[in-house]
Amino acid sequence: MKYLFVGLCLFATAATFRFAGEWTRAMASKKKSTQATLSKFGTETNNTNTASVANAGIRTIPVEVVPVRVAMHPPLISEKRAAEDSESGNDETGDILSEPVSGKTPPARKLPTTKQSPPIRHKSSLHDSMITPGNFAYLGAIRPPHIQQNGTTFAYGGWGVAYRADGDPDGPDDGYPGSLFIVGHQSHQKVVEIDIPSPVNSKLKLADDLPVATILQPFDDATDGLLEEMTGQSSEHFQLGGLLVTNGQLHWTMHKYYNVENYDYPSHGTSGLNMQNSISEGLWHLGPMNTGRPEWNSYKHAGYIFESPPAEATQWFGGRHLISGLQISTGLQASSQGPAMFAYSLPPEGTPPGAMLAALPLCWYSEQRPLRNHHPADRWTGGAWLTLGNKQAIVVAGRKSLGEFYYGEARPQDCTPDKGYHGPPYEVEFLFYSPASLIHAANGSLSSLGLEPWLRWDGQSEGGGLNQYMFDTCGKHIGGMTYDRAHNLLYLVQVDAGKTSDNEFEALPVVHVFRIVD
Repeated sequence: MKYLFVGLCLFATAATFRFAGEWTRAMASKKKSTQATLSKFGTETNNTNTASVANAGIRTIPVEVVPVRVAMHPPLISEKRAAEDSESGNDETGDILSEPVSGKTPPARKLPTTKQSPPIRHKSSLHDSMITPGNFAYLGAIRPPHIQQNGTTFAYGGWGVAYRADGDPDGPDDGYPGSLFIVGHQSHQKVVEIDIPSPVNSKLKLADDLPVATILQPFDDATDGLLEEMTGQSSEHFQLGGLLVTNGQLHWTMHKYYNVENYDYPSHGTSGLNMQNSISEGLWHLGPMNTGRPEWNSYKHAGYIFESPPAEATQWFGGRHLISGLQISTGLQASSQGPAMFAYSLPPEGTPPGAMLAALPLCWYSEQRPLRNHHPADRWTGGAWLTLGNKQAIVVAGRKSLGEFYYGEARPQDCTPDKGYHGPPYEVEFLFYSPASLIHAANGSLSSLGLEPWLRWDGQSEGGGLNQYMFDTCGKHIGGMTYDRAHNLLYLVQVDAGKTSDNEFEALPVVHVFRIVD
């Protein structure tokens, strides 16, 4: 048995290095074959500060061509907007994929007594090819019910969320089709499916004012036992990192938060959309496993998930239409020191556990090269590749620390009682990345390490920051984010957002809703 074990170890090691060698040769070939095509899009490094990608499916989107640590900020176009953009009943989305609004009267839905307010168009400048904060309209928020079901609740949940286009087929024709899968209580890691009622903008930021979602599928283990199996006898449980509905499957990632053993675990898996009768597949690893190369450690991949548009995925990422990343701060610092993005595709059905999936590094950060102004208490937890006609942007959501660096037991002014990184006050921020920058990084014309965002939406931005739309909490914890591309609706979860009169002891997550408008 001893010799058999040694033989298996040698075989696994050889397979890993063979994968790495094939990976290197494939990437070198890909870089060579695409260099001529990309060169006409401005990939040469010279004294020019910006370049444009033309005829690439993303049209004139700016891209960095100066040292990677310097972010490009093409001039914004200031446009006057009339007040009617925010009037009630304006259903303009500007999305070429949008379907006409049905003329039939939607069924009545029970809503709070608070009068629904009109959308709030963010007053900020526009750009001719990039989506900016000026393309966002805040529609309000919804919340889940206060229930105890299958040994868990919604309290302290919301760290993962996924939009399902064909969910809630019998729901009202109210402009918010589909449903949401959402992770419940952080300690239990069960997933539930809810409908999407029409959001309400609570001027007082009260959870009692919000419409309550209806449960479509009860809480269940979406991984079909893999979370428990991976945890085994460990004192630290695995937790879900992200959710996404794709190709008729529920795709998810998982990781240990602290991972004191510093293992490079496989992290990606799938299950069916009917959670009670689902069989999971996985876990798989992005890129070569246990190579020691920092970009291929799963603690840079095993978090949020989102999709790139089909045209860009096909043309530039070799058909890899999925993007995932993870940013957490622990003592080992194995995760990205800022948002991470890696492109990949799911393997064919029946692929055995432990498979290594070919992936492309698009963006990640190291301790030596962190995101500019990175603070260990920052937390980037959701992403979306937004499209609006000929405009695009990749947006990563999270909470940013504005205070001094501190590690240790919580102080009176800290927002959580846990030992760890603290840095109040906090604000919710969006980082906007240029699609062309990620394309060039994928094809080797730019380094994926240290790629700076094109724009940061923070409290100093034109029109103010995102805090004005959030509920007033100390920690400003942001959970998952998901995107309904067909209707240009962006769903952002704020964790521990508010308590309600029917339960004054546990804070619920709320789901904020934005529409991307022209």
